[in-house]
Amino acid sequence: MSPGISAIVPTIGRATSLARLLEALVAQTRRPDEVIVADGSDGSEVEQLAAAPRWRAAGLDVRHLRVTPPHAVRQREAAIAQSRGSLLLLLDDDVVPERGCVAALLSCLESQGAVAVGADFAGQPWPAPTTLWRWYLRWWHGLSPGEWQGKVVGPLLRFGYDPVPARPAPMQWLGSGHTLIRRDAYDRAGGFSDFFLHRSSVNEDVDLTLKLGRIGAMFLCPGARMAHLHEPGGRVTARAAAEDDLYNRYCVLRYTQRRSRIAAACLVLTFFVVETLSGAAALLRGKPDGFGARLAGRTRALIRLATS
Repeated sequence: MSPGISAIVPTIGRATSLARLLEALVAQTRRPDEVIVADGSDGSEVEQLAAAPRWRAAGLDVRHLRVTPPHAVRQREAAIAQSRGSLLLLLDDDVVPERGCVAALLSCLESQGAVAVGADFAGQPWPAPTTLWRWYLRWWHGLSPGEWQGKVVGPLLRFGYDPVPARPAPMQWLGSGHTLIRRDAYDRAGGFSDFFLHRSSVNEDVDLTLKLGRIGAMFLCPGARMAHLHEPGGRVTARAAAEDDLYNRYCVLRYTQRRSRIAAACLVLTFFVVETLSGAAALLRGKPDGFGARLAGRTRALIRLATS
């Protein structure tokens, strides 16, 4: 008998993208046994969408859970607490799985004896290190080009694969928007950490999967594919996201990786310096990409850490 799969979907006011996701789940060759939508929005649009009779008529059990104020980790935790499956399918509300994605994730999880497996993002290459980070990886960690693939290195630099391998490949981390996890492993790992201050709980995925990696193996499953549409609605500002990124990065290094205060601080400062230099270089090339807002956010995070 196939184990029960609970899809966990946090959202905040993005009913259009959520509808696309639910339609993609209806079309799966192996549907989740339940979908729990953890809604952090104030209005009723998401609730009405989740309650629409078309989902149950199509064989998809969708449940709505109100979680306010919005906070990605707390929304996921609340949904997981209400779930019944022995497997947790963590999804973002703006992904669209291909028709055989869930079945491929389940097959990979079982065949590899893994605690967690993640899907590949169709048409979206995994981010590669910038030139400065390549120098850091080469001269500080002694990694040749490509040796960092699938790993978490230094100040929580994490990498996928380019090109994507044909077979399941080991991963030291997985994202919280495309991953199938064994519930017993999630519980043994202690679930999500509680040090994420704000709703943009950046780095909660690497934090959770670093803990899962202590329990068992994790893999990228290239046969499971989904699109990630990166819907703009419901997001915090670039400044707030950059602040949370740096602050949370320190917390993961300090409390999850158990680094000393000095080591965690040095790694965070390294990240600050290299990202600032990379952003400045992009600015000079005419690609600002919110450089000023991100710099302000990271500076605020450093002040928060220095005074805490």
